[in-house]
Amino acid sequence: MGREEPGLGVVGLVDRLAEARAGALVGRERERGVLDRMLSGARDAPLVAYLHGPGGIGKSSLVRYAARQAELAGRRVVRVDGRFLDADPRRLEEAAAAACVEPGVVLLIDTFEQCQPLEAWLRESFLLRLADRVIVVVAGRTAPDAEWSLDPGWAQLFTALPMRSLDPAESDALLAARGVPAEQRGAFVAFAGGSPLALSLAASVPPAAPGAPWEPTGDTLTSLVERLVGDLPSAVHRRALEVVAQAYVTREPLLRAVLGDEDTHMVFSWLRQLPYIEVTPEGLYPHDAVRATLEADLRWRDPERYDDVRARVSLAGLQAVRSATADDALLTAPVRGPGDQLPRAAFEEGVLEALRTWHTPREFATSVLVRSHLVAPGSPDPVAELRGAITTALDAIQTDPAGVKAHEALTTTYITAPRTHKAAARRLGVPYGTYRRHLALAKERLIEQLLRQPATTPVTPVAGGVTRGQR
Repeated sequence: MGREEPGLGVVGLVDRLAEARAGALVGRERERGVLDRMLSGARDAPLVAYLHGPGGIGKSSLVRYAARQAELAGRRVVRVDGRFLDADPRRLEEAAAAACVEPGVVLLIDTFEQCQPLEAWLRESFLLRLADRVIVVVAGRTAPDAEWSLDPGWAQLFTALPMRSLDPAESDALLAARGVPAEQRGAFVAFAGGSPLALSLAASVPPAAPGAPWEPTGDTLTSLVERLVGDLPSAVHRRALEVVAQAYVTREPLLRAVLGDEDTHMVFSWLRQLPYIEVTPEGLYPHDAVRATLEADLRWRDPERYDDVRARVSLAGLQAVRSATADDALLTAPVRGPGDQLPRAAFEEGVLEALRTWHTPREFATSVLVRSHLVAPGSPDPVAELRGAITTALDAIQTDPAGVKAHEALTTTYITAPRTHKAAARRLGVPYGTYRRHLALAKERLIEQLLRQPATTPVTPVAGGVTRGQR
């Protein structure tokens, strides 16, 4: 065989792959900064970094970044893939043996969720045997347990790095690196919810025809479900995820109402532990990319089931309203028709649902508010009238500085509609915690404004047309 030309062959391919991957890594300045400090040997840098987040969020990309930076610095890299350890400590000891005898090694453990039962053993036994100046990067879907921060020793040597969604600018930069034309990126960013995996897969699928709007193909959705969600324990667990994807937030009573008593408590507990589910005071909220993918996949795969799940979720909400306490029943908002009343709880939920579905006309049109005092009986266009009522209320709350902030929070979150609440906070230029407080108060203010809004009078038919009612 002839001698390989310089720059070609296996070594050249490895270098070119590393360079291409490094060029495609966007954002993550905070995480990269921590890894760079660890590799530099800074005295205040942690010795163990734990990257965690849902599938496809970019953990492995950062692990590869750490490997490349370590190799450029002349440090030996030991890579371990949790998928091949079978949660057996002996296999991890064997795979990472060099880190126990050779100073300065960089130990990288990826896909750690596949051997999560080893976490306590890793912390309390194996890591204590590492050679001098060894640093460790662990990456997995599951967040580290609390013992790392509760132990005063590890609290100074360990750092958890939660992986967040890319913001719109970072998403756009990733697509640009993948060669996606600027005019096509908006649809990809809107669908992907800041997930690097979803963005990359979307970028690999061209539009069906030149100039046609982009939509994810069935193959793309199947790949995303497999990569973002992974294997599911049973059909009941899949149905539970379908409910979470359709509901704004999910609590156990809603899940029970839709699924019946099919081990609802067990399934709800399982949902709470998923890395792509956020536990909020209002209930369970899925990662935007997971919600969009599950919803689009079910709508493409089984349209009838998609409609059935959505109808069941809506019906469960109405049943919850009907079973409200007597105190709740006394707090009512007027609805169309003499003597009819809509429980306040239903009105409040209707306002939130209308905001959430503002950009999905089919869902918005089913709002319970079209039968409230906000829309005139017999209106020829109740949906447009409801939108007008909400827009009027949004404008009306700007009566003081707090009202201006409320208006900004609501319009940024729901009307201009960035993909995530964190993106909305960044757009408003406030910390996420501050944004959450502003948004909660803004919702309350809008609901009160809509409750006070004068009822629309019935539409009066006249010769040759329809006369709209007056507020």
